[in-house]
Amino acid sequence: MWNVGNPLMMLIILNIVFFILLNFIKSIYVFSSMQEEAFYRNVYHWFVIPAEPIKLITRPWTILTMAFSEVKLILVISNLIWMWTFGHLVQDLIGNDKLIPIYLYSAIVASLSFILTSNLVFGEAAANMFFSGVVAGILGLAAAATTLVPRYRFFPMINGGIPLWIISLIYVLLNFSSAMSNRWSLIPMAFALLMGYAYIKQLQSGSDWGEWMNQVARWVNNLFSPDRRKSFNPRQASFYKQGNQSPFVKKANVTQQKIDEILDKINQTGYDSLSSEEKRILKEASKKI
Repeated sequence: MWNVGNPLMMLIILNIVFFILLNFIKSIYVFSSMQEEAFYRNVYHWFVIPAEPIKLITRPWTILTMAFSEVKLILVISNLIWMWTFGHLVQDLIGNDKLIPIYLYSAIVASLSFILTSNLVFGEAAANMFFSGVVAGILGLAAAATTLVPRYRFFPMINGGIPLWIISLIYVLLNFSSAMSNRWSLIPMAFALLMGYAYIKQLQSGSDWGEWMNQVARWVNNLFSPDRRKSFNPRQASFYKQGNQSPFVKKANVTQQKIDEILDKINQTGYDSLSSEEKRILKEASKKI
């Protein structure tokens, strides 16, 4: 499902769909002269993670829906801009099938840390606390992109450009400053950043934590796409699949000098100026680091 096409656009669309759905229901409450608090109690809190473990057991779907549930327009617009900023780098550098696992892992890990922290710090008062993981997922993407290419530059025409690590730092500081009213909410954000960093480090060492997600997605996708199950073709088996020798695949001799030249080109003219071959070389090199 997300290992084909454009998973970044899928994330953006899901966030927009949840925003429209929740606000449509909220508008019904408003036009019915019902209190806004009733909407959050009766509807919104069934889409986000509850801090109380018993509630979570009765609402297991919130583990996924909390990663897309936001009702404030200004926050949704901001989230989509930052999601695109970091998401397109992750998608271009390490492939389409890594984007959504990083996003979901970061949101889920942040949610679990929120549940643990809330119950330890606030005790029984945590029963009225809830968590939306949209920002946590984006923080994970920010950490992943920065781990991959910290020297990537935005707006290279402006005095050489702004490094990615500075953009990421600004985003992290903005979220941390907005959470200072409740300093305990900084802990889930920190875990989301750590998850994005750890995912990339494990991927570079040869371990893909998101592979099982992609396998499940492909299995579900095949259930609803029976036309993809091709029948046995005797002609193809007889004339086109004989022998055990693998077809020849041309592999470029990637040297450290070539990688340095590509990184210098990114610093000077930006990632978008790379050719498809240079992007492929950079992606392969990132997996071997």
